Amino acid sequence: MSDTSEALRQSEERYRTLFEQAPVGVFLYDRNLRLTTWNARFTQLLQTTNERLASLDMHGLRDRAVLPSIEGALAGASSTYEGRYQATTSDAIVWVSMRLCPLRSASGEVIGGMGVVEDLTERNRALAALRENVTERQAAEEALKRSEARFRALIEHAPDAIGVVRQGRWIYANPALITYLGYERAGELIGRLARDSVHPDERITHEQNHADLERGTSVSPHEYRLLRRDGSIVHAEVVSLLVDYDGAPATLGVARDLTERKQMQARLVQAERMAAVGTLAAGVAHEINSPLAYVLTQLTVATGEALPALKQRVEVLEHAADLTPGELTQRVLELEAAIDGAREAAERMRSIVRDLRTFSRADDGEIAPTDVRRVLDASLNMVFGEIRHRARLVKQYDDVPLVDANEARLGQVFVNLLVNAAQALPEGNAAANLIRLRTYVGDAGRVVVEVMDSGPGIPDDVKAQIFDPFFTTKPAGVGTGLGLWICQGIVTRLGGTIDLASRPGETIFRVVLPPGASAGKPLDGARALRVDEPNHAQKPAMKPKPPDVKPRRGRVLVIDDEAPLANALKMFLADEHDVVVSTSGRDALALLEKDPTFDAILCDLMMPDVTGVDVHEALRERAPDVAARLVFVTGGAFTPRMRAFLEEVRNPQLEKPFDLPKLRALLRQLVAGR
Repeated sequence: MSDTSEALRQSEERYRTLFEQAPVGVFLYDRNLRLTTWNARFTQLLQTTNERLASLDMHGLRDRAVLPSIEGALAGASSTYEGRYQATTSDAIVWVSMRLCPLRSASGEVIGGMGVVEDLTERNRALAALRENVTERQAAEEALKRSEARFRALIEHAPDAIGVVRQGRWIYANPALITYLGYERAGELIGRLARDSVHPDERITHEQNHADLERGTSVSPHEYRLLRRDGSIVHAEVVSLLVDYDGAPATLGVARDLTERKQMQARLVQAERMAAVGTLAAGVAHEINSPLAYVLTQLTVATGEALPALKQRVEVLEHAADLTPGELTQRVLELEAAIDGAREAAERMRSIVRDLRTFSRADDGEIAPTDVRRVLDASLNMVFGEIRHRARLVKQYDDVPLVDANEARLGQVFVNLLVNAAQALPEGNAAANLIRLRTYVGDAGRVVVEVMDSGPGIPDDVKAQIFDPFFTTKPAGVGTGLGLWICQGIVTRLGGTIDLASRPGETIFRVVLPPGASAGKPLDGARALRVDEPNHAQKPAMKPKPPDVKPRRGRVLVIDDEAPLANALKMFLADEHDVVVSTSGRDALALLEKDPTFDAILCDLMMPDVTGVDVHEALRERAPDVAARLVFVTGGAFTPRMRAFLEEVRNPQLEKPFDLPKLRALLRQLVAGR
């Protein structure tokens, strides 16, 4: 035989080996959409036979969703299809990833199309080639050219990274692999040790799998962390098999990028953790709020009524007993100062719990007008324990418009930036370190939030990767490498940007957000919305007018399973109202059935036997006018049912711990309206 015929035979033999061993389905079709060639994996994937596939006219495909992609290749464009596919020549229904590209003649004319089909369940793929039967020399030369062109088209245009290794070194890499590993030309990779492209922790596994292949042992697809030229890491699933390449044994590897999938898995895990922590935090906040409301109410009663009365009584006793004026009074003043200090601490606890509830509530994705300064302060409350022993805190807040954002998500961004700033500074020398928070209006009216720390700065090589997933400079157990990546995703989805500037002694993370649609516009058709107003939708506030005469004494029913809190409210309100306490929703309903004349009913939302929702539903059925007098109080509605109820019900609502002046004003209005 001639040299050309021998070369053709070797090419065909190499093609046949690749074609039959390919773990992916490969098929060819002509311009008339007739199936011309396919491999065994394609037949197996569709659970059909070669006889049924012979000369299949794809105009008549049962599942026509793939036709646009198939026809696109005939128009000269590469295309893809991924999804559910119902076979035409069998009853098989499979999930496939299909990649199609045009087949061209030597002159560049599109003569058909080629498809590579992967069963997404098994994740097997490889390569296939083309073969032609020729007998005469002239036909053999043309067939050789076509075979080599089609082989190159299959390998060179394959979307997956494909490489061939012999004696541990790369001897071939397709463009996808070259790009995937961060090189510009094949010559930069060919000849290098393949193990150098594998993460050091996984090189032993890689070499063991290679040894198993050489012994003829089948090796299942394996996930590897691969190293790019710049040192960054990508995650890939690699299918390896022995092939005959250029007349000698070699290892063929097909790599599919799993980086995006790994990122999604990490995001889901993080979301599950955040949901679990959020549920726990909401429950803890609810449990704290009831006793905290009791403490604050009792302290208010003490400072508002008991201590003034005691002070007056002491002065009378001092005068009657001819004691030195002021000795006992001074003790009362000291007691008053101690109680005031306790009340201030309790108020701080209330603020922290309120912010905890803000960030722990279920993330329903709701976007609302948001004041970034309020979210920044709430975030600061959450992490101040990290900051206070490390740095001085400076706040420079300019007036800024509201932004359209999800408050919990934006808080997640600020908490992450504040924690990072704190952890960049050493403990124990707070006076020497600084964290500065700044808000101002930037270009085009955009809202800018800056978090600056006076730490050592971020090296240039770290800056380039700072927003990459899984990248962290923190020790194991301290950081996951996902925080800034998630922050960037949140800010980007809000239409903003996040960047940094760093030098020794100063690192600034800058969040830039577009002004919200409601910034400066009328709120509820009434007036312009100010940035110092609450940034969440609220029910119309009840605004009582100061009475011209002494308010009428009302009858108030307090329904709360926390007896100490209910009795504290009774003491606080006793100077203006006759208060009845019920510690059970069931008992309260029985009482209201006998005596529905209460002017106002303070009802806890979360109770163990009959909830506030149950009380409302029962009263709405039998006594709607009584149901309208309900005022709901809650330490935190952290179940979906309770949250939905509070969104829909039109009754007034108060949060524990109470704003006691607001409670008094509300009850006066309800009593006056009766």
